[in-house]
Amino acid sequence: MSVIYAILVFGLIITLHELGHFTAAKLAGITVYEFTIGFGPAIIKKKIGETLYAVRLLPIGGAVVMKDVNEEPPEDVDPAEWTEEGSFQQASWIRRFIVVIAGSAMNFLTGVVIVLLILLPAQYVATSELSGFAEGFPENTGLQVGDKLVKVDDFRIFTYNDVVTALQLGQNDTYDFVLDRGGQTVRLQNVHLERKDYDGNGQLRFGLSFGYGELSALGKVRYALNNSLSFLQSAYKSIGLLIRGRVSTNDMMGTVGIANEISERAEESMADMWYFVSYIAVNLAFVNLLPIPGLDGGKLVMMLIELIRRKPIDPKWENYISYAGLAAIMVLFVFVTYNDIVRIITG
Repeated sequence: MSVIYAILVFGLIITLHELGHFTAAKLAGITVYEFTIGFGPAIIKKKIGETLYAVRLLPIGGAVVMKDVNEEPPEDVDPAEWTEEGSFQQASWIRRFIVVIAGSAMNFLTGVVIVLLILLPAQYVATSELSGFAEGFPENTGLQVGDKLVKVDDFRIFTYNDVVTALQLGQNDTYDFVLDRGGQTVRLQNVHLERKDYDGNGQLRFGLSFGYGELSALGKVRYALNNSLSFLQSAYKSIGLLIRGRVSTNDMMGTVGIANEISERAEESMADMWYFVSYIAVNLAFVNLLPIPGLDGGKLVMMLIELIRRKPIDPKWENYISYAGLAAIMVLFVFVTYNDIVRIITG
């Protein structure tokens, strides 16, 4: 049953991503020839108007095929009708920009909505406001009960989870804090915090305690939005950690690893599973906007170059660059999938 959950979740995330592109393209007056979920042979397909809707065998991607006069026309289209009217190229630059980012925007909103639904029955949530200190905690740190953590080092605090992450990522025992103290901004530098066993139970912690805040209806919306912003920040920071060697490529998780994680979380708690799905949706939004050929971000780079040059890039070279990017993505996909399988087998 958990495997079915994983497949359905992948299908949902992919469908919503492609739906973002599809809706934006339709609103921009661009002809859409195909809206497809998955790759490989079609399991279900139906043509409505000018658009073929299809669900394919492998639920690992999808596509919205728009009219592109730089490509060959589909088999059922008269070459004489293959003009710029209704094409991606005919749309204004800003409309094309919206079409390209719409998939990631939809995934980001998906992450927000999922967390909002999880929070519906909740009355309280952990906050970044200091409520106390462990016995033996140093008195000269400058931190006070009631301080709200705004920033720890270069980590913006959107939710309590960011506090935990920022403290754990600290490379030294000293931190720089930006605090909200009664509406005033307070900055503390080189604050020494040590992870140690304050309670004598063998549990290492920083000695800080944080309070809980009551959630109003608007507060739940605000928290859900901040939570997705927190996910985005984590995705962005992980790139830096990877470049600096603090995170190994072996730690990267691909389709198989994500499916396995979804399955395991589904067995423990549906709320936990859906929270992880929110995390994946927001991360997909971020990854798709990376400036890599073959991804939406790569397309945006091409469009920015076009805007600066005031003329489009030669379609031949744009295709070469996109194919090279897709090849690199496939190599990375195989590498990460191999690591996923090894990780699952070895436990």
